[in-house]
Amino acid sequence: MHLSHPGYLPLQSDQEISSTGEILSSAARRFTDKVGLIDGPGRWTFGELDALANQFANALVKTLADEDGPVAIMGRNSVEYAIAHFGTARTGLHAVNLPTRCTEDELVHVIDLTRPAVLIRNPEYEEVVDAACERCGIAPLRLCMGPGGSDASANMWQFLLGESGAQPGIPVDPDASGSIIFTGGTTGMPKAVLSSQRARAVSAMAAIEDFRIETTQVAGYSVPFTHTAGLFSWLQPAVLAGCTGVLIPKWDPEVFMALTETHGINVIFAVPAQLTTLLAHPAFDPQRLRSLKRIVFGGAPLLPALIERAEDAMPWMECARAYGSSETGHLAAQIKSDREVVFDGYNQPGGRLQVDVFKEPGIVAEIGETGEVATRGPHLMTGYLDNETAQQEFFKTDTTDGQWGWTGDLATKHDGYFTLVGRRKHMILSGGLNIFPAELEGLLGSHPQVADCVVFGTEDSVWGELPAAAIVASDSNVDKQGIMDFVADRVARHKRIRKIYFLDKIPRTVAGKAQIHRVKELCRV
Repeated sequence: MHLSHPGYLPLQSDQEISSTGEILSSAARRFTDKVGLIDGPGRWTFGELDALANQFANALVKTLADEDGPVAIMGRNSVEYAIAHFGTARTGLHAVNLPTRCTEDELVHVIDLTRPAVLIRNPEYEEVVDAACERCGIAPLRLCMGPGGSDASANMWQFLLGESGAQPGIPVDPDASGSIIFTGGTTGMPKAVLSSQRARAVSAMAAIEDFRIETTQVAGYSVPFTHTAGLFSWLQPAVLAGCTGVLIPKWDPEVFMALTETHGINVIFAVPAQLTTLLAHPAFDPQRLRSLKRIVFGGAPLLPALIERAEDAMPWMECARAYGSSETGHLAAQIKSDREVVFDGYNQPGGRLQVDVFKEPGIVAEIGETGEVATRGPHLMTGYLDNETAQQEFFKTDTTDGQWGWTGDLATKHDGYFTLVGRRKHMILSGGLNIFPAELEGLLGSHPQVADCVVFGTEDSVWGELPAAAIVASDSNVDKQGIMDFVADRVARHKRIRKIYFLDKIPRTVAGKAQIHRVKELCRV
């Protein structure tokens, strides 16, 4: 599948890298004295960050000696998180990025699965982390990021104090285990995605090309580093590009506007829910965001009405979209000129990755046909940790040679691009006809009384499945039948919404994806 775009940004020769540690060292060589990260009142140059990552790596090597367990990190976006991420990569160990939105039982699951030798966390997570470790029967070295923490937890800054700022000199295999990110858990328990350093280095290079990330830009880090979008699709490429980065520990519209005013943030990666809360905030003032030139969205589907509201409120700013997953890293992009041609159209400007649409394994879709998006190349994950069944399904190793990764996303193929139409698992089969929830969600989202929604299938004895919707109403006088009629007037008869459930909030992952299993539980379906 040939996908190209004249607007992609070719990489410089010293941006061609193969490992996570090289991302920071490349920026440090080119921009030694440039501010690389701003975290509250703190500022660190790329040269300083590079030396701190080396200090952390050397401290790890000295402390762990012959131990080979991974380094787990659980915390908000911070300079300590970035140092631990890049420093761990230089030791040959892999990093486990623990989800911060989880119960103790869920944390027990992920800690027991990964068995870290070192566990770094913010003070607010100490209690739940310690309880989970005790239940797992492990006692990793525990370090605290930021001020506070118990006497039993060493401060991370003290841990690296006095260590050498030179590279540890340990040979690192780019194709060995590099990191673990947990999937969002939209259909059940999160899976542990194991990737090599090379895989996510490719993601960083592709993202620079596709989103034209310039050295002169000031990047805002608003999506959590515990998520693949925040860490691999945004932090890593922005660092490799040499951007000054401003850390946003927790999303808050007022804080974001203040940081943008102070530091001149002009590009961020965000999930749709963040834009929604920004536009709805009582103190929202577009003039405070005059420096903001682009918002790149990923994770959840983005409704046309939301983009229109944002670009109308801030006409100097444009919205772009990223497409990828924890298993693949960054895959494809959509810039504003793409969207103006086809709203859901994605292409692949840099051409670094191989992507195609298949009617079934081995049979590529023709122009105008719908199939599943698949990709192959060095950017693919190594596999799911201790989940052979899910891994077999992703690579389809029971029916193929296993070279392609199958995203589960359905798309229609066009000349030079593809349009996403929904998830294979979420597709509704009614009377033998396919119904894609994304189409109905787009319509519902344009109704003035719908603040948020998700569409799913409910069992029916006659048709197999019928479309239903969970809706968050924008006002108390919502007209249920009026909403159903609104959709019915705009779709084929078999696509009509048959049931509507009202919820106070749609349960979503940190990336903004609806958790369908939880939605159905709340709707008692």
